[in-house]
Order: sequence, then structure tokens, then C-alpha cells
Amino acid sequence: MDTPSVWHVFKAAGGATVRARYEGMAGGKVQLRRDDGKLLQVAPDMLAPEDRAYVETLSRKTDEEMAKLNGAAGHALFAVVPFESRKAEDIASALGLPKESDSKYSKSWRLYAAFKREKYELFGAMPYSVALYAGEDGNAGNLSVVYANKGDFGSTAGFGVDHFKGEGGAAPATLEAAMQRDADAVAGKLTAALGEPKQQRFGENKSRRTIRRWDWNGQSILLSCQDGEYVSLAVVDQAFADAGGKTERVKGTDLRQRLVSSVAREPNGDVFIRDIPMVNQGPKGYCVPATFERAMRTMGIEADMYLLAMVGGTSAGGGTSVEQLLQNVRSQVYAKGRRTKDEPVKTLRIRDIKRYIDEGVPVMWTLMSVEDYNKTADENTEKRRNVKDWPAYTRDIASKAETVSSAGKPDSNHHICMITGYNEATGELAVSDSWGPQFERRWVPVKVANWASQGNLFLILP
Repeated sequence: MDTPSVWHVFKAAGGATVRARYEGMAGGKVQLRRDDGKLLQVAPDMLAPEDRAYVETLSRKTDEEMAKLNGAAGHALFAVVPFESRKAEDIASALGLPKESDSKYSKSWRLYAAFKREKYELFGAMPYSVALYAGEDGNAGNLSVVYANKGDFGSTAGFGVDHFKGEGGAAPATLEAAMQRDADAVAGKLTAALGEPKQQRFGENKSRRTIRRWDWNGQSILLSCQDGEYVSLAVVDQAFADAGGKTERVKGTDLRQRLVSSVAREPNGDVFIRDIPMVNQGPKGYCVPATFERAMRTMGIEADMYLLAMVGGTSAGGGTSVEQLLQNVRSQVYAKGRRTKDEPVKTLRIRDIKRYIDEGVPVMWTLMSVEDYNKTADENTEKRRNVKDWPAYTRDIASKAETVSSAGKPDSNHHICMITGYNEATGELAVSDSWGPQFERRWVPVKVANWASQGNLFLILP
């Protein structure tokens, strides 16, 4: 008996044939994926009698396997319709995922289950992070689940700015035992539902790795266990898995047009970039890989902070050399027609930043994210909600910036964030931290930014 993932030559009632793969029913129509990747929606009575019977048999089998899969997952994760034809918000609701990012070109949802929910399991193990990504149409792109991993395991850090109040890490042997436990649990659940997996190489450049793969109804379920790094599960389109995880290159002209169109200009002089994907790094020191993921996705390059942490040599609990990560992702960036740039600056100036912002390019910036810096950013951002006299506001924040910057230059809470905007009239920069939606855009006087700056800018350019 064929399975839904097997290619079949379907015959129409009129005699025409097409080689395709059955991918369930939707709206009373048969979903057929041609071998060129195009999805066909066919009314059952358009098929020859023998293929109508074939589809009915496959449909029953799909329903049975779906029930097994959802039982194994512990959530109503799968449906008879493949991921890419389903609204991502429906899947997010089924998994209890809060929204993380909502830009024009992409959306994401993420739950740090180990820190936010009790007794939350997915395929028999507790995940640290469950992230769902969607494209411009709002349909699901892929699901990324991370179980025991070097960054989260044993971390005592908090979320957002509270990250700097704690530090963590686990003994390697303890982490390895946790990873083995999670990998065995997830593999056991999937094998019981779908049978034995196949192995393949998956990913691009330095993120290429060996994974176990199960196929079902046009989707591939990929389990990866990287020694001393992480256990992850991904649900992706089967064609993407067949291609080994290689993504298409976005045309440079299309990307540049998209970037420029994302620049907003307000009457008060604010200039800032919209539509930058948000990533919440969670309670661990992943500000570098999380910020790079945001920058890469802005430039049309698929990225994942856990994979970036691995290729960047991130230490347990966090801590990544920006230079090392930049060096290790450079080939991946170049392969997609982009380029990288690092630019040391002695003094941070709006005129040096605006040339990038005006083109829709966010600037990654290293700083000391100390309490006075964050307090200034929070207070100024809140004040801006009700400003009626912008010259008075400018004088007020300049006076307070003098006070803050008169203290000794900070030397703790090493951090990286994005500069995503500026206002020449008020002398402010818009900054964006990878701590969740509430940190998408905060405003900091240039004088305070210079006081906190470590003097390094990093960019991914179109």
C-alpha cells in the first residue's frame, strides 16, 4: 500500500495524466503536489474511477496517521492539509504559542515552554523553545522545536534586561544525558507513529548536519542531535527536505526595493526601519546569534539562532564572539548574494548611521547594556508617546543625557543589539533588542549611546 508521500501517476476522467503526490483534502478537493512543486486542487469527480478509489484509501490512511501523530505530539499539530496551506496562527493556537514578530514579510510565534509552562510536552519531551514561522501570506513556513541545549540548559538568567541578573551553564555530562533522553523520547514517539526514519545530510555550509527524517502528507519531520549543542525537531515542506535544506536566493534588486520601502519617516523627524523580524533570545546569553538571525532574515537569508550559536562557538549559557560568528557565516551570506561588513567607530554619530538606515539596512552594534542606559531608553520611549513640544523634549533628554554620560564608562553587561533608526532633530538613535516585541524600538540619545558603546558596528548588506 502506498503512503501519502509516494509519487503516483494520476489519471483524469478524460484520460490526461499527471505525476504527483497526494497531500490530503481541503475544501472538498484533492490536494496533489506535482513533481515540479506546483500544488493542484482537483475535484474528486475529475479523476478516473480507479484513482478516486486510490485517493479514498489514502485519505483513510492519512486520517489514521494524523490521529497517531497528534497523539504522539500531545497537541493537535497536524491536519490533512500540509503546513504551507494552513494559516500559521491556527497552528500557533493549537500549540499555545504567543506571537513574537509580525512584520510585512514574515511572522513568528515562540514559546519558552521550560520557563513559562508547567508539564508542557511535545512528542514526549519538554521543549525549551517552540517557534513557528510564516511568510508574507500568513501560511505556515516551518516549525522549529529545541529541546535540551547548551544555551538554555541550566541557565539561571532572566528574560529581557533581567538576563544580566543571572548566569548559568551545566556540566557537559549532565547536558549530554538530557540530550540523549530527549532525543530518545522524540524519536520513539515518531517511530511508533510513522515507522523507522531515514538519515540524510541537511543544511548549508557550516550548519550542515546529519538528521533523522520522517515524511508525512507533504511534510518532513526532522530530528537533529548535535553533540554538546542541542536536540531539535523541525517540521518543513517535503520539497525543502528533498533539497537538503537549501533555500532559494532572493534577487538583489527585489531585496533592495523591499528594504527601501520599509523605511518610515515621521513628521517629528523620526526615521526608522519597519518589518525587521523580532527574535526573543530567551533566558540565555544568545544576543549575538539572535541579533544575527534578525539581520540575516531581514536580508532574505534563512537563519536560526541555535544553529548560529553552534557555528559561532557560543559557550554554555551564552557568550559569543561577534567576530567569530561573522567569519563563520560569511560564506553563507556570500552564497545568497549578500556581503558582510564590520566597522569600528571611535565616536557613534547619526551621520554615520543614517546612510544605512536610509537604505533599510539595520546596524548591529556592541554596547554595555547597563541599568542607566536601559532606564534612559525606557523613560525616553515612554515620554515620546505624549510629546506635544518636541524642542522642549529635546532639551529635557539632552540635559539628562549629560548627567548619565558624566559617570565613568561602563564595563559590564556586554551586549549587541540593532540600531534601526535615528532622529537628527532630537539627537536620538532607535535601538532594537532581541528580547521580544516590547523591545522592538526604543529611543536613546546619541550621547548616552556613546557612553555605553563598545565601538563596533556589524552589517549584512544587500
